[in-house]
Amino acid sequence: MLRGTHSTKTISEVSGTGRKPWQQKGLGRARHGTLRGGSTMHGPKPRSHAIKLKKKVRRLGLKIALSARAAEGKLHVFEDLEAPPRKTKNIVNYVNQLENTKRVLLVDGGPINVNLKLATQNPLYVNVLPSIGLNVYSILLHDTLVMSRDAVDRIVERMRTPINR
Repeated sequence: MLRGTHSTKTISEVSGTGRKPWQQKGLGRARHGTLRGGSTMHGPKPRSHAIKLKKKVRRLGLKIALSARAAEGKLHVFEDLEAPPRKTKNIVNYVNQLENTKRVLLVDGGPINVNLKLATQNPLYVNVLPSIGLNVYSILLHDTLVMSRDAVDRIVERMRTPINR
């Protein structure tokens, strides 16, 4: 994985003097212009390797991923995602009731409720995101998507199109 931190030194960055070490002719020695050496021309320099997608393409990817989960029957919508204070047991029981589920993504409309955050903190197979942070990678990484009605409304508003085609 490239981090963009690779770098080589050009002729101006290599340490050493630019002065001619001895005269060109008359000494019987090889010709030298400088005692600087070891530079690389047109070598790698630090840069970003990020790929930027257009907004339309990102929206389309999100729409296709959500439509795929809905077609599989792996998209569950509730009125709200309220959890009893710090009760992980209820979340674990709910996930165990779902068939063929290894990872669950809970998506809430606004800021994440403190009780919900604390209840889902321990199980590694349950993650929580606000609707603004929902992305294609997270949808594809989790096999089941549980959303609140508010989250669905905000996502539809953000995409400016309904989820199902």
